[in-house]
Amino acid sequence: MLTRIQLTPTPPFDFRGTAHSHGWVVLAPNEWDHDAGILRRVERLCSGKVVSLRIQGGGTLRKAIIDIEVEHSGRLSRSDRQEIERSVSHMFRLDEDLRRFHTLCRKRGAPWTAATRGLGRLLRSPGFFEDIVKTICTTNIQWGGTKRMVTELVEEFGESQPSQPEKKAFPTTEAIAEVDRKEFVSRVRMGYRAPYVHELATRIENRELDLGSLQDASVTTAAVKKRLLAIKGIGPYAAASLLMLLGRYDDLPVDSVCRDFVGKKYFPGRKPSDEQIRGVYADWAEWKYLAYWFDLWTSR
Repeated sequence: MLTRIQLTPTPPFDFRGTAHSHGWVVLAPNEWDHDAGILRRVERLCSGKVVSLRIQGGGTLRKAIIDIEVEHSGRLSRSDRQEIERSVSHMFRLDEDLRRFHTLCRKRGAPWTAATRGLGRLLRSPGFFEDIVKTICTTNIQWGGTKRMVTELVEEFGESQPSQPEKKAFPTTEAIAEVDRKEFVSRVRMGYRAPYVHELATRIENRELDLGSLQDASVTTAAVKKRLLAIKGIGPYAAASLLMLLGRYDDLPVDSVCRDFVGKKYFPGRKPSDEQIRGVYADWAEWKYLAYWFDLWTSR
């Protein structure tokens, strides 16, 4: 059966620019059709139903729409439909107000003004567990390795969409925690990351770790970062990336990519310190991560 849902983003909104804002768009269970501009993914709902989503943008920057086609078996309940709306809205950050960031971009002039044309929202996963796992899979490895690890994890532990068994959702914490660590490590080639992912899932299942507390807007960024760094497998770079996925942009992921880019563009012939690198974007205040990312993205 097919159910169609339509969302109306706050303008300006660029669907393709948001979907393709960083690498998450091609990490399983996401599938990105570049030519058609369609994002597909299989999603397991809280009800236990596994559905397939086909997400596509339409309209204009000022009157944008997001069309969601849901393939499902049996009846799609009202709560199922509402969950899908929340999930897609969360992925595309439809609740974020970027007006102050865009105001700063206008003051800076080109190339920053390009960001005001519906850009600035960076794609994320429906749930924070998925974002944490995927971030851990980006540490100390090339992008091809990240894609392989995430794909294997989904194939081994994700639930299948009924009409297409080969298509699977991102694994639940329960699916990972219910097998012992040794078995988990043997079934996914994640290297040193595998025990971290298994422990993370187990701690969540045992209610030792509440991811909801990390998404509390009333908690300071410094406090959230401290909690993130307490999770095994999360270092300063991963913590900054996760803060970005939580909608907190006042920290920078100073890793090898950042050092190389900023060094070449702003310190030619010199090797800047991490503090000098942070200083390049310091006057962007709470938007420094977005400023860095847009700078990096438009320079490629």
